[in-house]
This record gives sequence, structure tokens and C-alpha cells, in this order.
Amino acid sequence: MPSVHAALTVAVLAGVLALASTAGSTALVGAVALVIVFFAVGAVATTGTTSARWMAALALASGGGALAWTYAERSADLAPMAAVLGPSLVLAIVVQLWRRDGRVGLTSSLAVSVASCVAAVLPVCWVALRESADGVYSVGLALLGVGAVGLVEAIPVSRGARRVVGVLLGAVAAGAVVMTVERIGEAVPPVSAVVVTAFSGLMAAIAFAAVDRLADDAVAASRRVGARSEHERVGQRAAHRIGGSGVGAESAARSAESAGMAEPDSMSEPAGEPDDAPVGAPAGVRGAGALLAMRVTLPFVASAPAAFVLGRIFVG
Repeated sequence: MPSVHAALTVAVLAGVLALASTAGSTALVGAVALVIVFFAVGAVATTGTTSARWMAALALASGGGALAWTYAERSADLAPMAAVLGPSLVLAIVVQLWRRDGRVGLTSSLAVSVASCVAAVLPVCWVALRESADGVYSVGLALLGVGAVGLVEAIPVSRGARRVVGVLLGAVAAGAVVMTVERIGEAVPPVSAVVVTAFSGLMAAIAFAAVDRLADDAVAASRRVGARSEHERVGQRAAHRIGGSGVGAESAARSAESAGMAEPDSMSEPAGEPDDAPVGAPAGVRGAGALLAMRVTLPFVASAPAAFVLGRIFVG
């Protein structure tokens, strides 16, 4: 079943961003700042990864700095984003090296930190696109595609079917808007409008699919952790009943181990997967909160670069 509330939130947020873009650059900056804050505080800080709060603070600073710089210059240039990303990536490495906990899971923590900084900066593309020629139309059409995919995402059908329908619905709606609204039709050719809307919706659909994959991995990891804990408890109870130590305890331990090995795929790690890679049940509600925040914000993060590039090519 799809996450209805998250999907509808994406559709509503797309409408809010489109209205803010129509109102002016200042309103759009405020709306994009909301997306960045929600992503950093809701998705990054609640991942349960080591030094997650520092990662969230760094991602928030990166996104906020790029947003403020782009707004101050009032230009359709991505130079502020590139200038902010460089120091942010260096600081991400410094934060990991500053840890004094043995640096457990260093590779995964560094990867999450770097990805968080990049993802927090990408929504600034919406503001840069708004400053281009006829940028208000490009932003509106791209957000139409994101909103259409988010709206159809709430329908309880197969994932692939609803996402294909969402992309097609956005493309058809874009064509209808261009053909019926004279002011938009004069600025944007119908084919260009369909391309911008369809590809923005496609990136939003890919973002939903990525979050679904993360959720599936978390469920699988939770089951493995639960099975491992259950086998450990069985072994401890068996050792306690037999009498604690010696040959009996060793026999109980071997029995518990063989029982664990007999469990199909519940204890075995996939090939090439490190022992600390999955973050499943131990994260609990924190992991669920991160997935919810990603489901709401990631479509806007993923579609922003596509909207910027295609908007500048086909519209501006």
C-alpha cells in the first residue's frame, strides 16, 4: 500500500511551490527553504547513523548558504551551489575524522554525510530556474509533473503502474495548460512544456522508487536482526536449562548455532554486504521518520536539476 499522506503532501507542496514562484522569488525562496529544513531535520537527523546530528547541521548549512547566495545574486547561475559544495564536502570528512568513538561505520557515515550535503543543495535549482527567462513558467510546469506523480502515488495499485500513469497525467496536463492559457502558450511551445513536465515527473517517480527500495531494505534488515536476537535468546535459555558451563553449555551453544544456520536466509548476510550496513529494527521509529521525510522531500530534490537543465534548454 502506498503512503497516502506522504504522497498527498508531495502534491500539496508542489502546489505551494508553484504558487510561491508565481508570487515572486522571495516567496519561492521561503518555500524552498522549508524543503531544505524538512530534509535536513527530518531525513538526515533521524537516520540513526553515527553523528547524524552533525550531518544534518552540515547539510542545513550547505543548503541554506547556497540558497541565500543564489537569492542575493538574483541570477540563473549554479556557481553559488558549486562554491558551497566544495567546503561542505571537506567539512564532511573533517566531521568524521573528529569522531572519538572508534569511527565505527566510517564509510557509511561519510557516504551519508556527503550525499546529504549534495541533496540539501539541489533544491536551490528551483530558485535559479525562477530567475531565468520565463522561469516562472518553467518552474510551474516542472512542479506540475512532480505534483501529478505525487497525487497518483496515493492510488493503491502497483508501484510501476501508478508512476507511469502519474508521468503521463502530468504530460497531458502540461499540454492542456499550454493550449488553453494564452499567456503560457505564447512563452512556452507545447512540446517543450510536455518535455519539462514529463521528465520532472519521471525524476519524482524515481525518487519514490528509491525510497521504496530503502524501506524494503530496512524491513529485510529488521527481520534479520530479529531472527538473530531470537536465536541468541534460544541459545541462552538452552544453556541455562542444561546447567551453565562445561560440555552441556558447549553442546547447547552448538545446537543454537546449528538452529540458526538451518534458518533459511534469516541469519546469512548477502554476498559483499558489510555487517554494519543495514539499519533496520534498532533504529525503530527514527528510521521510519527518516523514510517519511525522504518520501516527502526527495521528489523535489531529484527533480530540481532536471527541471533546471530542461527549463533552460526548452524554455529559457
